[in-house]
Amino acid sequence: MTITRTIPMQVLCLGMCRTGTQSLADALILLGITPVYHMREVRKNGHEKYWLPLLEAKYSDPSRPISRAQFDEFLGDFAGVTDIPAAVFASELMDAYPCAKIILTTRSEESWFESMKSTLWHAKNSPFGETLGKYIWGEDREGEGKIRFSRHNEMVRNAAKERGREILEFEVKDGWGPLCGFLGVEKPQEVGDGFPRSDDWAEYKKEALMKMQGEKAGK
Repeated sequence: MTITRTIPMQVLCLGMCRTGTQSLADALILLGITPVYHMREVRKNGHEKYWLPLLEAKYSDPSRPISRAQFDEFLGDFAGVTDIPAAVFASELMDAYPCAKIILTTRSEESWFESMKSTLWHAKNSPFGETLGKYIWGEDREGEGKIRFSRHNEMVRNAAKERGREILEFEVKDGWGPLCGFLGVEKPQEVGDGFPRSDDWAEYKKEALMKMQGEKAGK
């Protein structure tokens, strides 16, 4: 695992899960900002061991600072981050990577809430997923979900403002124009007009099924 940064961190996508984080990751890759770290990287690479101490430091012992070196230990080969658990560390990531562009993926509270209820909140989570959910949503995630979603977005806005950083609030339906303009890049002609429409929930279910089949085959 890397302990130093091998490529610049270019983009911090700090929106909550189920706000188009996978679609944005795919779009960034098409624009040449690659690779991009998403929750799927946690599952694929066994990165729970890195995130758990950071979660404990942030929520259980806020006096413990989180350094860039701690992030670079497992993010050092990535040019961008998106989705949770990275989004939880918005202010810490802004401090660690002062030159990175900041994007906040958003959607309406109601549509986000309904999406969470029908997907991730009813998934069979790993111990890491349960711990992450406890820290983010508390014990009453359906009762407090909208409030916590709104608080997260406001936290990202305030953190960027306090640091004098520009921020792009982005919905997938906005398409390429605002994203390319904010990043100062041109959309490759071969990409076409359609913006990526990826579903990380579908990917999650596919991975879970493959894992279950593998476990059965090993018995």
